[in-house]
Amino acid sequence: MDKDEFCEQIRLYEKSMYYVAMSVVRNEADAGDVISEAIYRAYKSLPALKHKRFFKAWILRIVHNTAVEWIRKNARLVQMEAIEENIEEQSVHDDLTMKVTLKEAVSALKQPYQTVVILFYYENLSVMEIAHITDASVMAVKKQLSRARKMLYKVLKEDCEI
Repeated sequence: MDKDEFCEQIRLYEKSMYYVAMSVVRNEADAGDVISEAIYRAYKSLPALKHKRFFKAWILRIVHNTAVEWIRKNARLVQMEAIEENIEEQSVHDDLTMKVTLKEAVSALKQPYQTVVILFYYENLSVMEIAHITDASVMAVKKQLSRARKMLYKVLKEDCEI
């Protein structure tokens, strides 16, 4: 794969990379940094990609691993945006008339549930591909999806009176 093909593939999967990064770091600025770093790492290790047809899973795995690494490095930092988001979340919960949308419910899921839901439902990846990206077993991904569905059902049932 040459430089132009690589750039074309990156543009093609730009949104997917963003969703994966956001599902882990939950901050737009950090997601941008994670994506930039992941693209750099992918380009450096491009010779390791054996088949072009696996590019999407390969790049999403690099983004996921970079995001997880980013979280580990920055776990002790308390960012002002996170504090503001917590204040906003509290005010949202205080407002009983506000309904939770599916997107908000997915965003509220903790890791690894949020990532597997995004990859499975939004990115239409198979359980096998998700297992490869997240470096988990197929059975673990299936369990995470099952638990995430139950969590989403519970949240949506309470808020939307299903």
